[in-house]
Amino acid sequence: MSNELIGKVPFWMVKFALNNIIRRKMMKYNEIVLPKDESKWEKMGKISSSETRKFDFHASLEDGELQIKSVANGVLNVRISKQLSDIPRTDAVIQDTKSAPGLVIKKEEEEIIITQESGPTVFIVATIDKEASKITFTDGFGFQIYNEEFPSYHEEDWYKIEKLPNVICENYYGFGEKGGPLNKKGETISFWNTDSFSYDDDDSKLYQSQPIQIVVRSNGFCYAVVYDNPNRSQIRIGDDVDCSAKYYVNGGGINYYIIVGPTVYKVFRKLTELLGKAPLPPISALGHHQSRWSYYPESEVRALASEFRNRKIPCDYIHLDIDYMDEYRIFTWNKEHFPNPKKLSDDLLEQGFRLMAMTDPGVKVDPDYKLYKEGIKGEHFCLNPDGSVYIGPVWPGDCHFPDFTQAKTREWFGSHFKDLTKAGIRGFWIDMNDPSVFNDKGTIDDDVVHPGEGEPRLHKEVHNEYAHLMAKATYEGLRKLLPNNRIYINSRSAYLGTHRYAGTWTGDNVAEWRHLQLSIPMMLNMAVSGQVMIGPDIGGFARKPGAELLIRWYQAGCFYPYFRNHTINKKCSQEPWVHGKKTEEIIRQVIQLRYSLMVYIYNSIRKACLTGVPAFRPLWVDYSKDPMAHFAEWSETEYLFGDSLLIAPVLKKGKRKREVYLPQGRWYSFCGELVLDGGKVHEVDVPLNMVPIFVKEGSIIPYITEPIQHTGEIYKSKISLRVYPKDSEAEGEIYLDDGDSLDFNNGDYEIVNIQGEKKTGDTWYFTIKREGKKKKYVELGEIDIMGEEKSNYLVFEK
Repeated sequence: MSNELIGKVPFWMVKFALNNIIRRKMMKYNEIVLPKDESKWEKMGKISSSETRKFDFHASLEDGELQIKSVANGVLNVRISKQLSDIPRTDAVIQDTKSAPGLVIKKEEEEIIITQESGPTVFIVATIDKEASKITFTDGFGFQIYNEEFPSYHEEDWYKIEKLPNVICENYYGFGEKGGPLNKKGETISFWNTDSFSYDDDDSKLYQSQPIQIVVRSNGFCYAVVYDNPNRSQIRIGDDVDCSAKYYVNGGGINYYIIVGPTVYKVFRKLTELLGKAPLPPISALGHHQSRWSYYPESEVRALASEFRNRKIPCDYIHLDIDYMDEYRIFTWNKEHFPNPKKLSDDLLEQGFRLMAMTDPGVKVDPDYKLYKEGIKGEHFCLNPDGSVYIGPVWPGDCHFPDFTQAKTREWFGSHFKDLTKAGIRGFWIDMNDPSVFNDKGTIDDDVVHPGEGEPRLHKEVHNEYAHLMAKATYEGLRKLLPNNRIYINSRSAYLGTHRYAGTWTGDNVAEWRHLQLSIPMMLNMAVSGQVMIGPDIGGFARKPGAELLIRWYQAGCFYPYFRNHTINKKCSQEPWVHGKKTEEIIRQVIQLRYSLMVYIYNSIRKACLTGVPAFRPLWVDYSKDPMAHFAEWSETEYLFGDSLLIAPVLKKGKRKREVYLPQGRWYSFCGELVLDGGKVHEVDVPLNMVPIFVKEGSIIPYITEPIQHTGEIYKSKISLRVYPKDSEAEGEIYLDDGDSLDFNNGDYEIVNIQGEKKTGDTWYFTIKREGKKKKYVELGEIDIMGEEKSNYLVFEK
C-alpha cells in the first residue's frame, strides 16, 4: 500500500490490507533466527585473573569478562560479555544496592566460592569450577538451584548460555505476554516486540518483551531469572527429559538477575524490589471500559453514554480511538468531530464517565504542524545512518519517531499531554509503540540511530525498550501536569519495569473461542511477570462475537484487572446490548456483579501494588506444592483473584456444565448454596447466566447490594459483608480512599479490619477496627452468613 493512501481510506481496510499483503513478510523479518552454523560457537574461555570487592567479583576470561554482583538478600546480578561495557543500560532495574549484603569470596585451587553474607532470609552461593568454566548456584541451605557453563559467543554477535537444574520436575512460568500454554516446558519464547495482529498460539513473539523466568519445583521451592538486555533474544525451555533453559541474545552480552525466594511469595516481593512497584490506579480504572475503533463524532459519544445510563449498565470509561485527532496528528483534536472536548468531558463526568484517548509515537511530517516543527528544532527524532531524519509511514502518512532514549525528548513529548489534560482527558492509551511502521519490516530498521544522551544506539538495541521509554515519558509528563492525581496509562507494548508507568492489554486478539481460552494463561503469565493492570479486549478485537461468546467472555473477564470491551469497527460493534435483550440482561448482571465486588477488587489491586504478589493469579501462586495446580486442565482454565476468590469460567461453546478443581480447604459457591471440599474435582452446573465463583472458607467479602452505575457511587453506598465461615470463624478487610488523588500517601484512607466468631449458640460476634486519617469512607451495611438459614450477629466497633 502506498504511503499516499494511508490516512485516506478507512482504518479497517488499511489494517486488513496490511495483514493480508505484508504481514507474512513482516513476520518473517521479525522472526528470531539463530545462527545456522553451529561450528562458529566458541567458548569464552577460562578465568585468567580476578579481583574482588565487597559487593562484587570480577574476572577476566580468555575471551571476555565476568562479573557477579550482590544486589539484595537472595539476589545476584550475573554479567558476562566480550566487554562488560557492551551490555546495554536500561531503565528496567531500579533497586538500590546500597543495602546489599557483602560477598565472602574464597579462592581455592580448583574453584572459587562466592557467598552472600548471611541475611535474615535465604542467600545465594555461586561456586565457579575454574577448570570446567562452570558456575553452580545453591541456596544458603546447600540446595542446588542450577549450574551453567560460561557463555558461548558466535561471530554473528550472538551469545548463548544454558542453565541445567538438578531436578526434572521444574515448572516454568512468566516470560510476559506470550501465547500457548501457561507452563512453558518444551516451549520456545522469543523477545522482539511485534505488531502481531490476530495472533495465535504459534506466534512465539507478541507485543511485549519481559524475559522473566519463574521456576517452581514440586516441593514449592521457587526462584526466578530476569534477563535484562533489550536486544533480540530467545529462551528455549527443555522438556522433562532435557530439563535445560537456553538463553540466546543478539548483541551486548549476558545480563541477568537470579532471585531465590525460596517461596513463591518471597520471589514476587524480591522481584518487585528489583523492578519497582506498580502505582495504585484510580478506582475508576477498575470499572467497565467501552471502546471501539472509533466512536465519533461527539454526538455518537454522548449517545453511547446515554445508552449505558438508560439501560442501567455500569460503565466508567469511554475510549476515543485515533479518529478524535486532526488527520491523525497526535495531541490534536478534529474540531469538526469534537468542537468542544472540554465541555464533552465535563458533561460526561457529571454522568460518571471519564474519557480515555489514544496517543501514538509517530509525529506526522508536516511543516505546518507545531509538534513536527518543535521536534525538528529540538533534535528529538531518530535518524538514518547518514544523519537525516528517519521517516516511516503510519496512520497519518509519513512520520518521524521520537528518540525516547533522550531525557530531553521524554520531557518534550510528555509535556504535550497538556493538550489532552486541559480537555479533561483522564485516561491515556498509548498504542503502536512496538514501534509499528507500515512497511515490509513492520517496524523501524535495525540501523536507525537513536542519538541518546551523547551515546548513540542503533534501533536494534533499543527496539524492545522503545514502548517502555514512551510510557516513562508519558507518565512523567502527566505527573507534572496532574501533580496530585493518579495517572492511568495503558500501553500496547512493554519491557521489564513498564508496570511502573502503565498497564497493558494483550493486543489485537480475535472474536474466537480459542482467543477467549488463550486469554487466561496469557494474562496469568503477564501477572506473574510483574504486571498489575492487564486485560484482553473482551469479545475480541477482530471480527464480531456471537451472543454466547460475548457473554462467556464477560463472565471470564469479570475479574480481569483491566475490563475493556473493544472492537475493530462499527460493523463489528459488540456493546452489551447488540445481541438483544436476553444477552443484554445477562451481561448487565455480570458487570453489576463486578461493581458489587469493586471494594474487594480495589483492595486486592492495592495489595498487589504494595507487595508484588499478583491479584489476578494462577492457582500455583497460593498452592505451589499441589500437583493439580500445575496441570493445564486446571491451571489454564481457572484463576484466583485476591486472597479469597477462585473463578472457573466457561471457555467452550455450548457448555452448561464444567469440572472445577478446588485446592485444599473448603470452598463455598459465591451465593453460599454449595459448600465443597477442596483437593477434589467437582462437576458444577454453569447455565448461561452464571459466573462460577468460589470463595475460600474463613473469608469475609465486602459487597455492595444496591446496583451502582459507576465507581463514584461506591461512596454513597453501604458496604455489606458476606461471611464464609471456617470452624465458626472468619476475617476480612476493606480498604477505601478517595479513589483518585495521591492523598492516601499522607494517611487519607480507611482500612476496616473485621474479625468474626460464633461464640455461643447461633450468635456471631463481629469486631470492627478502623485505621486511617480524617475521613470515614466505609459505612457498613447488613451481614450475611453463608451456610446459615438466619444471620444472628452482634457488631462491636473498637
